[in-house]
Amino acid sequence: INEYKIERHIFNINGLYRCDVSLVVDARCIFKTPVNEIRCTMRVAVIGASGFIGSSLCSALELSGHTVLAFVRPSRIQGFQKNKGGVLIDDAGPQERWHELIKDIDIVIYLASPKPIEKPNSFQSQEYDRVIVGGATAVAEASAATGVKRMIFISSIKVNGEISNGQVFTPESKPNPQTKYAQAKLIAEEELLALSTKGLPVTIIRPPVVYGPNNKGNVNSLINLLASVPCWAIPFGNIKNERSLIFIDNLVSAIISSIEDTSDVSQLFLVRDPQMLSTTQLCKILLAAMNRPDQLNTDPFSIFEVIIKNMLPRLGTRLYGSLKIDDSHIKSILSWKAPFNSHEGLKMTVPMMKSNDEPRI
Repeated sequence: INEYKIERHIFNINGLYRCDVSLVVDARCIFKTPVNEIRCTMRVAVIGASGFIGSSLCSALELSGHTVLAFVRPSRIQGFQKNKGGVLIDDAGPQERWHELIKDIDIVIYLASPKPIEKPNSFQSQEYDRVIVGGATAVAEASAATGVKRMIFISSIKVNGEISNGQVFTPESKPNPQTKYAQAKLIAEEELLALSTKGLPVTIIRPPVVYGPNNKGNVNSLINLLASVPCWAIPFGNIKNERSLIFIDNLVSAIISSIEDTSDVSQLFLVRDPQMLSTTQLCKILLAAMNRPDQLNTDPFSIFEVIIKNMLPRLGTRLYGSLKIDDSHIKSILSWKAPFNSHEGLKMTVPMMKSNDEPRI
């Protein structure tokens, strides 16, 4: 690491550094060792670099001094033009020339995945198998053959199930995938762990719902609902569940901590924000961030809850079910600590979404 980069990080040790892709990075989450003990930079390949997680991760890796090779398809290169080190690939499937592409790479991060769909058609199911299972397996085989030091696979907590049913998900919990997407993630995990016997350490990370600026997922949908409907008409005022979420910068921090793992041991990590929130708490934090009153209506006789669970069961699961995650393993093994709490992450998410997708108030 050259003198300029070290000085830059010293300057930001006690503050925040904002990048040009809506990413906030706390220097303490990137470098958990003293500056005078920082290791040499690594060549990191990010496959699926143009997505929400990938673009934020590439910016953070560049900030931390690593050399990034960002693999993107031609159709996604326009939205990725701000990032350096872009490598065009035809596809993230198994037929790509991975042995050639990841030559001389230290770390490979596999993010490529079709969008999760609750009821995929036949073609979409085949794409899950081809990209998530076939692509990840092919990359792992090439990584083992070319001397990659570690492969990191971003899976999903959906491998454990949609709700935790009074339990807390741990790395030892029995998988219970309920969708084709989650089943493909589990199969890919099993294939990669089998290949790890060939000398390739594998880190599997299962995040819950990821939220942050510019993401159009579940949290964005909830923001738009809260912004467009009067609070007295939203009966979410007495929901007592516990849901795990993760802010994008917290997930990026966990991935970078995994990159810094110099052991030869494969790992399975479950990650989340420091707090698990009820749907009521989540709504109130978002309303406060929007400067709106947080007096949500209640559903004392559970009438609305029954209607939602019967008519829209998956939405009912997300609104009323609990998803509890134990993230103690990554904290113990890597001394990882999420740099942002849920309140901070959600507050940073709301203004960005309001500026890009003005809700009706």
